[in-house]
Amino acid sequence: MTEKVWIVEDPDEQPPRARTTKPLRDETQVRKERSPAVAYSLSTAFWGAGQLYNRQRNKGLAFLILMIFIAAGMVLTVVFFPAIVRFLRSESIPLPDAFFAAEALLLGLLMFWKYNAGDAYHVADGARRRVFTGVQSRFLPFFCSFIIPGWGQFLNGQPVKGSVYAGFSIFSLFSIITIPAVLFAWPSFPASDTRALVEAIFSFTALFAPLIPLIWIIGSFDALRVSMDELKKERFIDRLRYANNRRRNQGWVRGVFPRIKSTALLLLVFIFLVVFIHDYYFPKNFYSRQVSSVSTYLRKLGMTLVPDLIDRVREAAGK
Repeated sequence: MTEKVWIVEDPDEQPPRARTTKPLRDETQVRKERSPAVAYSLSTAFWGAGQLYNRQRNKGLAFLILMIFIAAGMVLTVVFFPAIVRFLRSESIPLPDAFFAAEALLLGLLMFWKYNAGDAYHVADGARRRVFTGVQSRFLPFFCSFIIPGWGQFLNGQPVKGSVYAGFSIFSLFSIITIPAVLFAWPSFPASDTRALVEAIFSFTALFAPLIPLIWIIGSFDALRVSMDELKKERFIDRLRYANNRRRNQGWVRGVFPRIKSTALLLLVFIFLVVFIHDYYFPKNFYSRQVSSVSTYLRKLGMTLVPDLIDRVREAAGK
């Protein structure tokens, strides 16, 4: 009869089991994930740099080469500007038509510049396993939005809000470049339909120009305010939904106002300064003379839209 022998293995003598490396591998992959903030910043500085950072070599090189050609073309245009004007006149190409084409090209390049940066951000964000909640720095978003509106919002992980500010930055930069360019080139423009269209563009940029400092200030303040509070980095749609729920449950005073009190305070201070300065320290006569001189200067150049608008505003103000 065979006797059964039970062998109890000593666990101390067993070789250690191999530990699973999946969590470590996932952690390593997380550390290697691309930062949308870095991708956006690189493409803001150099076209295609963010795409190269995202390992999109073909797109990145194409965008970078396009930027080099455009930069070279702009430098050559400035250097050989008199020769280009002579060429256009020799070919019977109206200068207003060429200027309008240059304006359209400028607006297209500004839009492509922001698209390039936004594309780099979304590609890096879409490839991540964890949700991007913004950079850790408290000062960097403010500094970047002070340079270009919308940049700091992207660094805070708010692409929707950043896209809105980026749109304003496009028109701001377009206005900053267009206004002196039109004033410089206008005396050489012959009367034509395109000349009137260029004047309409100048009128739009002149009306938009006073809003540019306000956009820069609000964008920088918003980037700083959000970077100081992690809860404010939630998605814009989610924040609207949460705000609406707080309004329904707690009302405007308790549910909504405490979350926007800093913005409301800034707005009230701005309104107070405008009213106080306007009523007590605003040199109306001085600025009225300056605006009148601008209107007279533009009429001498042959413009009509902006001078008529200035005159109507002065008449409405009783000056």
